[in-house]
Amino acid sequence: MQSRYFKTGIVPLQNQNQTDPYQHVANIYPHLMNFVSYKWWARYIYTITKPIVIKNPNVLELAGGNCALAEHLSKLYKNYLVTDISKSMLKHASKKQDRVCCDMTAIPFTKKFDLILTSFDSVNYLLSKKLLLKFFKEVNNHLSEKGVLTFDAALESNSYKHQKTATTKGKTKGFSYLRKSIFMPASKIHKNIFTITYPDGVTFSETHKQKIYSYETFFEMAEKSGLYVVNCYKAFSHMKGKASSDRVQFIIKRKS
Repeated sequence: MQSRYFKTGIVPLQNQNQTDPYQHVANIYPHLMNFVSYKWWARYIYTITKPIVIKNPNVLELAGGNCALAEHLSKLYKNYLVTDISKSMLKHASKKQDRVCCDMTAIPFTKKFDLILTSFDSVNYLLSKKLLLKFFKEVNNHLSEKGVLTFDAALESNSYKHQKTATTKGKTKGFSYLRKSIFMPASKIHKNIFTITYPDGVTFSETHKQKIYSYETFFEMAEKSGLYVVNCYKAFSHMKGKASSDRVQFIIKRKS
């Protein structure tokens, strides 16, 4: 099969020297996420976006990881392209979809999309308001006139809940790992520190950082970039999201 964008496979990073942030965690990621029903998650995204996107939309998923969500959502939205900054994650896709390795703040397409999405608090990996604003501006530049952006974001109460299970261990396919979760309220940085031992006994450490923004910040950054919030739900529901929610799901469009 040939993609309408590229030949099937992984198109590499624009900057070959860029560090792969999930080089080691990619090996254990399915095990980390084995509690998630991606089929249900895809259906949820479909139900909240279908009423407001055009028929047969061109869809761009940013920070799509190992394409587990894309595998299901691309059955509902056929014109689908998935991207991630980690080539290692894209290589672990169970179904070989069309994939492009790129930074979500530097979208490398001239094409406009009718639906742009990113999931599982990927926007929290943008560690400054400057980067968050850059993301929104990039999305605005790549949305069609009636295009829609949807994403979920983790809020502060979610980080405090994760402190209750701050250390977890696991084994999968010969790999063993230890994950430590640390939230620093002063800086609003949430760290996940992974120590991963490969089947041959070699051990690597990988640290992932997230910025936990206030609920209001997302509205402010959207406004500054020429976008506006159509709806904000409590994640995985149709209830209104609040600053006290653990996680929220935004529906955003371009200003007229």
